[in-house]
Amino acid sequence: MNQKIQDALNSQINHELYSAYLYLSMAAHSEAVNLPGFSHWMRIQSMEETFHAMKIFDFVCERGGRVILPAIAEPPIEFGTSLDIFH
Repeated sequence: MNQKIQDALNSQINHELYSAYLYLSMAAHSEAVNLPGFSHWMRIQSMEETFHAMKIFDFVCERGGRVILPAIAEPPIEFGTSLDIFH
């Protein structure tokens, strides 16, 4: 696999996993402010982002590339109002 492509795909895996973390943090915030429906929806979004990351992970591996997993940035923990979350 071309190194530039592999690096870009590894970066995208990191972005997808960060998005999963972000949605999970939003779910935790929603639970804390007693919005279980929002929390459930955010958990589903988190799982979808993880699924995306794993599809790219498998793609790289199946083509003989090397997946490198740097640290995932810490997402925010406070989001303000429900409307703020969706902005």
